[in-house]
Amino acid sequence: MTNGPRNSGGVAVLPRPAGAKRRRVARRAGARIAALAVSNSDVSFDQAEVLERLGLTGDEFAEGIFERCGVKRRHLNLEDDFLALTLQGRTPQIEQELTLHSMRAVDALEIDPSAIDTVLSSSLYSLGGPTLAHRLLERYGMDPATDKYHVTGVGCASGVPLLRLASQTLGARQGAQALVVAAESMSGLLTKAMPEDPRAKVVGAAIFGDGCAAALLSNDPQADGPLILDSQVHQIADSLHAVSVQATEHDSYLHLARELPELAGAGLGALTDSFLARHNLRRKQIQHWVVHPGGRRIIENVQSALELSDEDVAVSWAALAEHGNIGTPSIFYVLGDTIASRAPEAGELGLMVTVGPGVTVGLMLLGW
Repeated sequence: MTNGPRNSGGVAVLPRPAGAKRRRVARRAGARIAALAVSNSDVSFDQAEVLERLGLTGDEFAEGIFERCGVKRRHLNLEDDFLALTLQGRTPQIEQELTLHSMRAVDALEIDPSAIDTVLSSSLYSLGGPTLAHRLLERYGMDPATDKYHVTGVGCASGVPLLRLASQTLGARQGAQALVVAAESMSGLLTKAMPEDPRAKVVGAAIFGDGCAAALLSNDPQADGPLILDSQVHQIADSLHAVSVQATEHDSYLHLARELPELAGAGLGALTDSFLARHNLRRKQIQHWVVHPGGRRIIENVQSALELSDEDVAVSWAALAEHGNIGTPSIFYVLGDTIASRAPEAGELGLMVTVGPGVTVGLMLLGW
């Protein structure tokens, strides 16, 4: 017997360093993640409740996957009327919810809309239009000439390429700002159990959740937040099959190949070492590891490939347990929790590691 969905949503904001918002000291120029906030729905479900609502209670394989995957609770829409709709039929409600959570997260940033030069939004998939970026520009009364882009299909790997793209739009004008919004409704792909469901559908049903993150990037040297020192994305050859959206008239799910974690970890050590060597760095010089909470085996394979300690990936495990894999905004949750719980000090380094469709690995070097 379960106790029903729990009200555990709201907005969380990345804490600012102690002291004045603008430090009056010389600092290195470049793009900084000046502010970060996340927004969750007001209801979350534990794994037993998700099993029940998807019609998987009593399925031995499903119950085993749900128990071992590392997820404890997730924010999802599991209302019967929503689950009864097709992927296409859910679109208006999903787009409305993505807009709502995006606005909650953006509001928490306390931005000046007139100062935003670029809006970059992203979700794994989007069937609606105008895009989320268009809607945000209008909702906040931004300059009609503001650049705006919406990226789909990048999913769990999105954090690095989104921040990379946004930082590149800032240019040389000091004080330029870019708004990045990553919003995900993984509920949109969930459907109730059907006869002869593939096991890959059950795996996805066990780990994915909903969420939204917004980040403000600035090239003001006096801005708060970590400096983006470098970034790289790497697509693994012959891996397009490993992550894909499967959709029919009556069913939809995100397919994850069994070998995905091994594909992600296979060359990660050498790739990371080569990336860090560009800055004459080695892994032991990284104080904060920001690892994608893609699932139990993703975290374990990344930890093994990079020879990380349990403490190095503790924040990722906590994010997975509390939210599941929320796709596009996942890594922003880990970054925010890292800053909140670890309080990085000046001179320390962080490395963001994302894994997503493609299969694409993202690496981003951060400096405080």
